[in-house]
Amino acid sequence: MPEGHTLHRLAAQINAVFVGREWKVSSPQGRFSAGAKRLDGGVPQRAEAWGKHLFVHLESEIWHVHLGLYGAFSFRGDSEFSAPPSIGAPRAWVEELTPDYDEVGWLIPEPPRGAVRARVQSRSGWADLRGPTTCTVLKPIEYRTVIGRLGPDPLRHLAQAPGSEAPGPALAGSEETGSGRFLHNLSRRRISIGAALMDQSVIAGVGNIFRAESLFLEGIDPATPSNALSRVQGEALWDRLTEQLRTGVREGLIRTLRAEGERRHWVYQHQGSACLRCGAQISVRELQGRRLYWCPGCQRG
Repeated sequence: MPEGHTLHRLAAQINAVFVGREWKVSSPQGRFSAGAKRLDGGVPQRAEAWGKHLFVHLESEIWHVHLGLYGAFSFRGDSEFSAPPSIGAPRAWVEELTPDYDEVGWLIPEPPRGAVRARVQSRSGWADLRGPTTCTVLKPIEYRTVIGRLGPDPLRHLAQAPGSEAPGPALAGSEETGSGRFLHNLSRRRISIGAALMDQSVIAGVGNIFRAESLFLEGIDPATPSNALSRVQGEALWDRLTEQLRTGVREGLIRTLRAEGERRHWVYQHQGSACLRCGAQISVRELQGRRLYWCPGCQRG
């Protein structure tokens, strides 16, 4: 599943190529036809990410997307439409585009490939959304309800994450520090810290890789009850996750291990291997339907 850094990169991309320009919105697949009609012909004002959620604002309408496990946007356009081929779950489009325009100067898009839930088009290019868990249009009160269920997003509590958009206007009660809200949320839960980090109401944007790698680097046993963490541990964990997410925005991938070689992670998907720090065998087990990776030798705190 794309983690929070991916959504911030996606919001920045939509801001760059769509915001402030009239767009056309359609649903080739048909499952988003009603929502597409509400957005079609409008001018998007800003895109923002909160955790794993994308919001694109158009006056009183807000397009809400959650990519889930398989969702992704693919981008295509002419030389004026600067965009990566895809953001989200892996997609590969390798054919070079030969631009052709209609009588009013809009780039003529290629026919949709596969099950395209939503297509958004500007004069110079288009983006296709496939496989999202959520693709709907909200009113402002509904938007505030969704945001109200989410924990703090470390990237929204930076003045500006490199490569990402500036955070949108703060909602009531969100001016307090992100680490303070995170610590408060942990203090109210008895579940393990391994489970809490995947709870988007505790902290927004953290997924399986960031969970495993942050807990390893902080030497925290994933079975430790959330409310048993010290303030020092909680603040260090918040800072670690902020650093990791920020690096993910800048680089476009999750790489927590900087040693030479192709290995990107310390423990994630390295079960059965020797820990590079202590030599203990890296473990894995199921936790709430996801695989949890950790080192029993290093993570005892």
